[in-house]
Amino acid sequence: MRYGLAARGIEQRTLVADEWDAALPAALLRAYTWLEDFEAVDREVAAVQAMPSATEPVKLVMARGVQALARFEAGRMAEAAEAAGDADADARRQGFEQHPFAVDYLRALAGAALERRDFDTAEHLTERALSTSEHIRPAFEFLGLLDRAQIWAARGQIHDALASVEAARLVLAGTRSELLARADELEVLLRLSLGDLPSAAGLAGGLTATRRGLLMARVALAAGDHHAAVEHLDTLPLGDLTPRTALVRQVLLAAAAIERGDPAAASIVGGVLQVARSGGFLNTVVTTAPQVTRYLVEHSAQVQPEPFLERLVDAALVVRSLQPGASRSRGLRAAPLTDAELRVLRLLPTTSYVQMAAALYISHNTVRSHLRSIYRKLGVSSRSEAIERAVEVHLL
Repeated sequence: MRYGLAARGIEQRTLVADEWDAALPAALLRAYTWLEDFEAVDREVAAVQAMPSATEPVKLVMARGVQALARFEAGRMAEAAEAAGDADADARRQGFEQHPFAVDYLRALAGAALERRDFDTAEHLTERALSTSEHIRPAFEFLGLLDRAQIWAARGQIHDALASVEAARLVLAGTRSELLARADELEVLLRLSLGDLPSAAGLAGGLTATRRGLLMARVALAAGDHHAAVEHLDTLPLGDLTPRTALVRQVLLAAAAIERGDPAAASIVGGVLQVARSGGFLNTVVTTAPQVTRYLVEHSAQVQPEPFLERLVDAALVVRSLQPGASRSRGLRAAPLTDAELRVLRLLPTTSYVQMAAALYISHNTVRSHLRSIYRKLGVSSRSEAIERAVEVHLL
C-alpha cells in the first residue's frame, strides 16, 4: 500500500500515461480487499473503469472479480453474486476463465456456494482457482487453500481442514504477511470444534480487535461463560462491523441468551433469521454457535414453516450431527468418503499422482490432501493397502 500510494503521487505530479497505468489500481484493489477496506475497493474499481488505457479483461474480469470478492467478504451477498456472475460471463467470452484474473470471482462464487452449503460446487470452483494459481501466485494459492479448509470444515472433515491450513501457511512461510492472520483465525474455529479451547484462545489473541472479540466470545461460550461472551461482544466497535460480522455478532448474542435462559432469546433468534433470510446467509447461521443450531432444531415445530427456514433447519440437523457428542456409527466407514475423494480413489490403482491432478483438474497439493484423508478413513497407511481395503468394502 505504501509503495502503491507513493507511485500514485508520482503519476499525479508527472501526468505520466501509458498502458501500464492499470497495474497500479490492480495492485491496490487486491491490497484494499485483503486489508478489508471495502469502500476503497469500490473507489479503485471506479478508477479502473474510467481509465482509457485499461483493457476489457482488466475492467470486466479482474476489477469486477475483485469487487465481487470484496462484496462477498463484507457480506453483501446479492451484490457479490451479480458482480461475480458478470465477471464469469465476460471471462468466458474473452477466454480468460483459466487466467489469474479469474481467481477473485471464482473465490466469490465458491464462497456463495459454501454459504448455501452446496459443497460440491464450492469445492469445484475452489479447485479451479487453485489450479490457476498454484506455484504462480502465492497469495492466491494461500487464500485458495484456506477456502478449501473452510469447505472441508463445513463437511465435518476437521483434521483435513487443519492440514489445508498448514499447507497454506507453508506457501507464505517467511513472508510475515498480514494475510497469515487469516490462517490463525480459521484455525481458532477448527480448534474450537475439536474442543481445544486453550489453543483457540492463544491464536485469537494476536488478531485485530474485531476478529479477536468475535472469536473470544466463541471461546467463552464454548467454556460455558456467557457473561464473558457478552462482554467481548459489547466492546466491539459497531461502526466497524460489516454485514457479515454484524450477523456473526448477532448469532453469538443469541447463543448467550439461550445459554442463560433469557426469555428474549426467541426474539434475538428471530432477528437473526430475518437478517439471514434477506441477506442469503445459511452456513454462517448454522456453524457460528452450536447453541443456536440446537435451538433451531428443537424449536422448528413452533414456527410457521417456510422454504428458507426449512433449509436452515435441515442444515442445522446436519451440523448438529457433526458436533462433538453427537451419536455416530462405529466401524470402518464411520466417515464416508466424499465425492472428490471417491474420484481420486477410483484412479488410484492405475494412475500416478501427477496424472490424477491432470485428469481431475485439481492441484497436486489437493491430490495429496485427498489421499491423506482416504488413507485415514480406510485405516491404511499405503497405496496398496488402500486399494485392497477399498475392494473389500466395495468402493473399487
